Amino acid sequence: MKRSLNPFSIFKSLNTEFLWLCLQWIFATCLGFLLSLLFVELGEKPELGVIEAALGGATIGLMQTLVLSPWLPQAWLWMLVSAIATGIMGISDFGAIGWYAPRTDAIATRLFYGAMYGAMAGLWMGIWQWLVLRRYIFESWRWIVVSVVSWSIGLSLGWAFGGIGRAINHLFFSEAIGLAIAWSIVSLATGLALTGLVSQTLSYYRKFGQARF
Repeated sequence: MKRSLNPFSIFKSLNTEFLWLCLQWIFATCLGFLLSLLFVELGEKPELGVIEAALGGATIGLMQTLVLSPWLPQAWLWMLVSAIATGIMGISDFGAIGWYAPRTDAIATRLFYGAMYGAMAGLWMGIWQWLVLRRYIFESWRWIVVSVVSWSIGLSLGWAFGGIGRAINHLFFSEAIGLAIAWSIVSLATGLALTGLVSQTLSYYRKFGQARF
């Protein structure tokens, strides 16, 4: 199989056989975010307790693990690394990205810091998740790149939408909708990436008969 240094070339591997996987991933991630609100209170405070943040990450990780389990050996590790990564974020100055909204009302500031913090969160989460993918998924380093880009775009747009909505109705509920939009964008981008990676990996396996890369 010809290797490409373009991290987004995995999207060329998409086919209808695996689109159901993408839809499952989107649904699982969004549902996981909603269920995580049983443990995590949305607000404007970045710092969370380590247990609270870890439970939020574990909830989303569990839902994603259910989707990954038919395709990935030891898929339970995905939930574990999700809990560890978000738990560490929750007690850091960086904050539990994905569960809080900025205090500023300036949309341009929200877009800028959303893109920056989103990229940092995407890199952090992407590296932890790559540790699970790397043994079984061909060219799994691409996952990190997609994670960075998707979180950067998703969080900036989510924070901007939340700010616009809150300026109109003065309700924090708009911020919650904005965060849901951010998670939806991330789930769509990473779902497509996962689909492409799985499809590419199976093609490689069928051609060369190797289970690990």
